[in-house]
Amino acid sequence: MPADRPFEALPGRFPESAPENFPEDSAEAMVSAFITLVTDVDRTPAYRARMEGSAGRPLPRSAISILFVLYRHGPLGVKEIADRLGVEQSTASRQIRPLEDQGLVRREGDPRDGRAVLLHLTDEGLETRELIRQVWLRDIATVWADWDPGDREQLGALLTRFRDSYQRLRDARGET
Repeated sequence: MPADRPFEALPGRFPESAPENFPEDSAEAMVSAFITLVTDVDRTPAYRARMEGSAGRPLPRSAISILFVLYRHGPLGVKEIADRLGVEQSTASRQIRPLEDQGLVRREGDPRDGRAVLLHLTDEGLETRELIRQVWLRDIATVWADWDPGDREQLGALLTRFRDSYQRLRDARGET
């Protein structure tokens, strides 16, 4: 198996070198703790208030996720948004409505299927998403302000490699 595609032949299976249980101080546990920290932060009231402040408007709890999903994956139907957020279609529909009311997303007919609609980010939605992204980037700059530039570059390169490998695994498992 090529080193750059270690799991391609075995989607869903762990490499033979993986232990049955990972110790708390393993590199895998450290990555997991980092991901948990990053994903948990957006659930706090203080964080939401900062994002709303940067966006200059109140945002429903799910707004950030929806704006970023639409940005990354292009125009999508409500069902596709629901699938990507891991919620029911009716929940996604309720979460999208306030974004439409605020002019952050708009519905347009699907050119492939005249009965369906696709949600698009508006210019205001793109601007709001970018304001939020800039807050995240300022947080990153603050966290590593005293780091050596080489360490920053190394972490960026390693995270890119990790992201790409993780995406290949998800693709191989049909999880995307």
